[in-house]
Amino acid sequence: MASVNRFEGKVVVVTGSSAGIGRASILRFAKEGASVVVHGQSKEKLESVKKDLLGLKVDESRILVIAGSLEDEATQNRLIDETVKRFGRLDILINNAAIPGKAGCDPNSMEGFDAVMIVNVRA
Repeated sequence: MASVNRFEGKVVVVTGSSAGIGRASILRFAKEGASVVVHGQSKEKLESVKKDLLGLKVDESRILVIAGSLEDEATQNRLIDETVKRFGRLDILINNAAIPGKAGCDPNSMEGFDAVMIVNVRA
């Protein structure tokens, strides 16, 4: 069986970690000792993940929460800048956030294609 603290001293960012696979991943990394950066767009979901982390006895000093859309370059920059400022490093980045298309946009349009590429690939 793997060591419970195999990620101790590591800093992990998981984009889209407020739900689904990203949420499960961030909880597991934290449980195994990592300092974690939780990212998503829903402040309610982000608070729920933080509550779960605190429930796992993860010290609040090991948790950073960043809200924002990855379509916004400022959010992309904040993820890295605030992580390094808070923890002094970044060891693992999992680009989990993805969108199937832009709401209200023709999925066959260049606007729709660009939105998907910005979040799913570029970010």
